[in-house]
Parts: sequence; structure tokens; C-alpha cells
Amino acid sequence: MLSLPDIFYSMDQNFRKTSFWGTVIGDNRDFILPYILFTALFFGLLGVYGNSRLFLFVNRHYSDFGDFFFRYTTNLGDGVIAALLIVILLWVSFRDALTFLIITLLITIIVNILKDHIFPELNRPVAYFGTSEILHLIPGYDPPTLSTFPSGHTATAFSVGLYLSILIKNRYLKLLLFVIAFLVGYSRMYISAHFPADVVSGALIGVVITLLCYYLTGFLKGSWVNQKIRYIPGIFVKQQIS
Repeated sequence: MLSLPDIFYSMDQNFRKTSFWGTVIGDNRDFILPYILFTALFFGLLGVYGNSRLFLFVNRHYSDFGDFFFRYTTNLGDGVIAALLIVILLWVSFRDALTFLIITLLITIIVNILKDHIFPELNRPVAYFGTSEILHLIPGYDPPTLSTFPSGHTATAFSVGLYLSILIKNRYLKLLLFVIAFLVGYSRMYISAHFPADVVSGALIGVVITLLCYYLTGFLKGSWVNQKIRYIPGIFVKQQIS
């Protein structure tokens, strides 16, 4: 019986042997098509209402449950999640672990360059509005004020979600991964950390970098790239009862 990493590995190798651009949409349409619709919707709303008005619309629709839920959901976009996935992928294949390491590094570099060097003057909602009185702020959470564009948490969430979507087969899990990534992006507006344009741009960076890196690392040669860690810690090994 195949283990979960073996199932991921088998599907990943079959996927890479087919036409990349022809199958990436079809095999992952349950993640990519909702993403395209989400992007089109947000760009349309941004064109009609503008960045600040759309942010206030999202931010002002809150509840006690939303405060609790989004305060912790937003952590799914932390870099530690990406780092954890890199480690897990070592049991799938070294190619996948290396691929996602490159994805994570590129996203980190691009986001930081945009935030700190190209758009350093773009402040986050609290600093932009100059007061917290018109914003909904979650008690106990102090949102950052500087370097708003783009959203690194959203980029990470969409890169993790899309990469996992590529590796798995179940279409409902692919859709669930999109929903989780979307909720992370939404949470960034809900907790007053980012504007809608930051979120949409972060998602775009995450998706584009993930697809490009996955495609390019498919050309890596060498017997080592398709190897994986086979050691399973004893805590996960079923013990025989004597």
C-alpha cells in the first residue's frame, strides 16, 4: 500500500511528463478558475469603488466571530507555513522541496523589493487614514503601518495552496485550498493590515511565481532530483504488539 508521500510523488511525476501549460489549467481548474474569478471580481470592484472605499467596505463588516477567526486565519500566510511545506516535501521528492524553496525565496525577494524600494511611500490602512476611529481594529492586535504593497501573507498563502493543489488529485481539496488562500487574503483586509490592491497583487505574485518555478524546475536533470527522504520517525511507525 502506497504511503501519502508516495501518492504525491506518483501524481507529481505523471503531471510533469505531460504538456505543462495544457494540463495545469485542466488538472487544477478547481483552484485556478476560482482564483481567476476572484481576481477579475476584485479588479472590477477596485475600478468602480477604488482601493480605500473597497477596503472600508470589507473592514466595516465585522463580528466577534470574525475577529477571532480572521485573527488566527491570517497566520496561515506566515513564512513558517512555507518553511514547513518545504520540509514535508523532502518526503515527496527533492525536486519538489527545491522547487518550493526557490518559490519561497523569490516571493520573499520580490515582495520586499516592492515594499521597501519601489513603493516605500505606500502606507497601510491605519497610517493612510491617519486615525483608527473609522477602522475596525481587533482588540489585542496592533496592525503594522508602513510598506503596504503587496501583501506577503497573501502571496505565501496562494503559493502554498497552488503547489499543494498541483500535487493532489481530489478536486474538492483543490477547491478547499483556494478557499483557505482566499480567506487569508480577506483576513489581511479584515484586520486592517492591507488594502484590496495589496491582496490581489500578492495573490498574483504567488500564483505566477509558483507556476513558473514549477515549470522551469521540471527541466532539472540528475538522479537525485527524483529521490526523497525515506526515513520515517519512529513516532509515526505502527508498533507491533508482542
